[in-house]
Amino acid sequence: MDALFFELSDADVVAFVDAMMLPYRPGGVQGNQMLRNLVIRSQPVSDGAVVALCALLDDESSVLESLDLQGCEISGDGCKGLCKSLNANTTVTSLNVSWNPLGRKGGLALASMLERNVTIQRLTLANTSLDTQAVVALYSVLREQTTLREVDLCKAVLFSRQEDSTKHAVAMLGQNASIEYLDIGTSQLADLGASLLAKTLRTNTTLRCLHLRSNQIGIVGGEALASMLMQGSALVELNLSGNRLSDDGAHAMGTALANNTTLRLLDLSMNSINDEGLASIAAGMGENSTLTTLKLWGNHFSSGSDAVNAFDGLLRTRFDALGVEVDFTTYTVDGTTMIARV
Repeated sequence: MDALFFELSDADVVAFVDAMMLPYRPGGVQGNQMLRNLVIRSQPVSDGAVVALCALLDDESSVLESLDLQGCEISGDGCKGLCKSLNANTTVTSLNVSWNPLGRKGGLALASMLERNVTIQRLTLANTSLDTQAVVALYSVLREQTTLREVDLCKAVLFSRQEDSTKHAVAMLGQNASIEYLDIGTSQLADLGASLLAKTLRTNTTLRCLHLRSNQIGIVGGEALASMLMQGSALVELNLSGNRLSDDGAHAMGTALANNTTLRLLDLSMNSINDEGLASIAAGMGENSTLTTLKLWGNHFSSGSDAVNAFDGLLRTRFDALGVEVDFTTYTVDGTTMIARV
């Protein structure tokens, strides 16, 4: 049984929990014995209501597998109470507390919980106003974590200097052998962070999807990541949208695409790439037979340019034959090849 709510008062939450703890009929099973997915989103939930939700987690008969409390204004204290119940919980495999002002207290509580919990496989902490101390604690715990498969820390830190958390993220990826999906978008990695990550990812054999959007990554970082892709990595999905790779970084990516055989999705949208760099990407795709999704919109295509003409040819032939999906299309007006967003 699933429960999805977008408009609940605190009293409604408490009433719902009470109802889940009662049998549907005399001698029948409790609602909590059938509830597997609970979603309460985008509404204020007081610490008192969180305490009520904890009762569901504490109930030994609970079969809840997924708890989604995105955007519920849960405080650090509320998160601490939630984590206390999750310490020994053995049913929840997915936890989403993104877009909540958890702060340091909430982040440290989550780190402490992850040292004990052995069932959570998916953790979403995007936009949670953590501080550097909390993020460092989380990365430290994740080094030895063996059950988590997906971690979303996109814009999790309210404010941080680049060097404060980057080295801890790199150290975590150097040791962790279970995480397959990691989102650390908008984390101020810049070129140094991207270069350090690239070096570590050459030996990481478990990470499949890496999201690094909006991280101020420029030419140096782009070239380091491209070199990593050329030399071999386990990545099948790399999101670099909203960075600053420009033409030089795109040229390196084009060379990587011509040699890489593992990547399936590459997002280079909005990277200040001009026709020269886009032509290099097109050339690389002319040699690549494994990438299935390429995103380039938001860069500087010029109508009738060599890059646009090259992609027009690829769309009509190679991309069509291999089933490559892109976020743009081409068309011709008065003999000039134009490009548009799909």
